[in-house]
Amino acid sequence: MLTRLLVIALPIALLGLAGYAAWTAWSAAGETEIGTHGIIALILGSLFTLGITVLLIWLMRLSHRRGYDQ
Repeated sequence: MLTRLLVIALPIALLGLAGYAAWTAWSAAGETEIGTHGIIALILGSLFTLGITVLLIWLMRLSHRRGYDQ
């Protein structure tokens, strides 16, 4: 039970810490604005990262199902 709680709580805590660090860094930048190219780069970078993550998880599950991990 404790390990299951740690598996859930630790990533959430790390995500919160990363969010706090991002908020602090953004606030320290002052009145800096992001242009259109910056917004496009952020969106494309986020989508690329999400796509790679989904692909790697899919490959991991496929490998496990086919028995390559044995």
